[in-house]
Order: sequence, then structure tokens, then C-alpha cells
Amino acid sequence: MKKNHKIKFAVMLLIISVILLPLIISCGENKSDEIKTPDDGVANNDVKLADENENPDDISEPQAEELYDYPEYDFKGESVNILARKDNWAGGSQDYDDLYVESETGEVLNDAVYKRNQTVEEKYNVQIKVEPVADANSTIQKSIKAGDDDYQIIQEKLVFMSATLAPQNYLFDLKSVASLNLDAPWYNQNAIKDLSINNKITTLGGDITISDKSGVIMTVFSKKLSLQYGLENLYNTVNDGKWTLDKMYELMMQTTADLNGDGKMTVKEDQWGLVCEDYAGWMFAIGSGNRLAELDENGIPYITCTNEKNVSDYEKIKKVLYEKEARATVSDPEDHVNIFIDNRCFLSVDALSSITMLRGMEDDFGIIPLPKQDENQKDYISSISPWISRFIAIPSTCGNPEMVGAVIDAMSRESVNTVVPAYYNNLLNQKIARDDESIEMLKQIFSSVIYDIGSVFSWGSIWDEQMMFISAKKEDYIGNYERIEGKVQKALEKTIETMQQFD
Repeated sequence: MKKNHKIKFAVMLLIISVILLPLIISCGENKSDEIKTPDDGVANNDVKLADENENPDDISEPQAEELYDYPEYDFKGESVNILARKDNWAGGSQDYDDLYVESETGEVLNDAVYKRNQTVEEKYNVQIKVEPVADANSTIQKSIKAGDDDYQIIQEKLVFMSATLAPQNYLFDLKSVASLNLDAPWYNQNAIKDLSINNKITTLGGDITISDKSGVIMTVFSKKLSLQYGLENLYNTVNDGKWTLDKMYELMMQTTADLNGDGKMTVKEDQWGLVCEDYAGWMFAIGSGNRLAELDENGIPYITCTNEKNVSDYEKIKKVLYEKEARATVSDPEDHVNIFIDNRCFLSVDALSSITMLRGMEDDFGIIPLPKQDENQKDYISSISPWISRFIAIPSTCGNPEMVGAVIDAMSRESVNTVVPAYYNNLLNQKIARDDESIEMLKQIFSSVIYDIGSVFSWGSIWDEQMMFISAKKEDYIGNYERIEGKVQKALEKTIETMQQFD
């Protein structure tokens, strides 16, 4: 699986240009007249955007399929059964039929999935089937405990994959499956790097699935309120490296209003500077360059949430979340979305799955990344909610992992020219992003996603405890962690031990 690094970098640039060029072209035809970027979106060195020296029209680079062998197999009509979570949470905004559909319907994404699967089935003489269930986590555990090979692939929320299934040794080490080209550009390399404990990886995101992207966290702002209050161009603020927690707080203060004049702020009647859940405290911590845990040079995880920077940064985060009643606190995703649709909120921080629910909004909105801690921070950092993003894995009871790996690799490869363009062109461009500035922001957001292994595995419920600490507005940050340190370390050690048991 080792490849020439220069070739790998070339194919990465090619894939990025194939995905993003149609977005830029189509959005250029429908550019918003409300907010313009005088510098044509040219970013300074603090912002990670596409390399200005890239030529998206250059097709001289070799195609990905030319750089990675596409083996010839005949699986004699064998079936690959996929167990996929489909729970209709938040009106089904987190559910995508991205692994299997029954037939073509004329809907772009549906037909792209159908075409991809048909190509793989015909090429490998294999049948791809999906069983959607509300709780894939429980279903797969029962199957594995019974020793059944009912499902060869599982798609489930990342937190259940990592915190529940992996520590029980219920998932294959995907690096041991030779038929998977894990260094290929159709896999999420950031996730592989950030989640490889002891150089073992049990879950995959990438081009094969849309559901892994649904948990990416970002900020949206109301263009109507921006004009109403005469606010600065937030696209320029981001490009100038000045989109920080302090700037967010300043704008929140300016745009909060007691609309009914009763002297108190109520969620469903007044106007707010920001709407987000309490767990946004963790999002802002990630955006500030912090993590609950990291991997050492040997791939062994260790807790980092109590270091000096984490403790210091949370003081500013608590100010944004709780000071001056400028943030609407909601837990229902539809309430969250409706406040923004009604233009009773200037800023909303949420996952992409919820932002897709804004596609019917009459007034325009813009998309920008999470704020930095301060202007000294070099880059903007994005992350995902492990409770929303859904990854794929191979259950430990799978009898033929090499066949399954070959099918996953083929589906991922074929998605590059089918599912990925359909997703970016149809869903992100036509139904979510309203201007080409937002497309530039989405490019940056997706390229800067990191995976906080502490929140993904949530040892000893460390992620939940962190959220409860912030929502309770407590002061003793270190003492709160010390209270749960024993169970955190015990769970962490169990995961490390399990990963070291892999052959």
C-alpha cells in the first residue's frame, strides 16, 4: 500500500479540483448582491484556502484510478450486507441514502448512488444490500455476540463505533485488510491520522459516504440582520484573520434585542445574537486549538483537557455562552433552526445536518468557520460532532474481510466521479450555499476538520462531563476533571489494551 508521495500529492490536488470547480462556476452565476468581497476573496496567510497556483482546468495529472490498482475480482454473486443507521432524528436531516438505493428516481444524489453501486456490482459480480435500522449499534452487538456474519459493513455514529464497539474488539483493524488502499484520496486522511490508536484504525470516512460530513461544525449568519445593523462584511473579517471569539461576542451584543419590550429575554419571542447548544463550548474549544486528548509519537492517546491553554481558553468561551443573555439556549434542533429562519438570531453555530434544514429559508444567509481564540492563532480549525457524523466499519464477525475491503475500496473509488460531484453540486451548492463566498468558506472548513480523539472515544464520559461542567457554569475546571479522572483513565487503558491485541 505504499505509494510515491509526489504522486499522492498530485492526485489529492486533482480530486480537490474535480470536486470544487463546478461549485465555483455555478455559484459565480448566482452571486449575492447583498454582501460583496472587494478583494475578490483573496485570503491572507492566516486562512487555509485553495492554492492560488492551482489550475483547475489542467487535466494533465494522472487520474486516481491510474495511480491505484483496480484489481479484477469475481465474487460469484456473493452479497455484501450493510447495516446502516436511519433514525429520522431532527426530521431525518442526518439520514442519507448514501450507501444503497433501490432504483433511479431522477433525484441527483439518489441516481449517483445507484450508478456507483451498479458499476461495482457488475465489475465484481457482487450484490450490495443495505438494511436500515434505528439503532445499528445495538443490532450489530447482538449479531456479533451470536457469532453471526449477517452484516459485513456497518454504518453508525462515530461515537458508538469508537466508544462502544471498538473497545469490545467488535471491529476489524482496517489497516490489516490488504484490499483497502487506505492512503488513497477517496478516504478521509485527517480522520485516519487523528484516530489511529497504536497505528490501528477501525472506522472510515470519505467519498463512499455523505453521512460522515453531516456532523461538520460551522457558523452561519443572517444577511438580513447584517444589513439592518450595518455590520462589517464577515467574509472579509474571516479572510483578514479577525474572526475570533471576541469578535463573535461583540456582534452578539450588537444584535440582541428585546423585541416585545417586556424587559426579559425569551427564546421564542426575542432576538438573539447567537443560537447554539451548550455543547458548543466544546466546539469553540476545538476552534481555539484545544482537544480533550491527543496521540503521542507512538499513537498512544493521552488526556490534554487539563493543560494550561484549555483551562484559560474556557474562561472566554464561558463569557460567549453565558454572559449578558445574548445567546438563545435550545436543545431541539428544529427550534434552533426556526429561530434563525425567522431572522430572530444573527449567528448560529451548528452541524451541517442542521444547516441543511435552512435550505427553504427565504432570506439569505452566509457560511463561515468557527471563530479562532484570538488573532494570534494562525489557522481556523473545524471539527465534527461524533454524535452526528456516521462512519463505516467492518464487524469482527465478517468472514471474508478481503472481499468486503475490495468492495469498500471500489465503492469509494467510483464515488469520486458519481456521489461526490452530486453531493457538492446538488446539495451544498444548490440547496445550502447562497453565494460563492460561502463556497470558499466551505472549502476551508472541510479542509481544516480535525478529529478530537477524546470526544470521539469519550473515555469515562469525558465529553459529556465537559459539557455539563460548562452548562452548569462551574469554576473549578481542574477539580471537575479530577473527580472523573479514575474512570477516564480506566476506560482509556481498556481501549489501548484492545487496540494492542490486534494481530
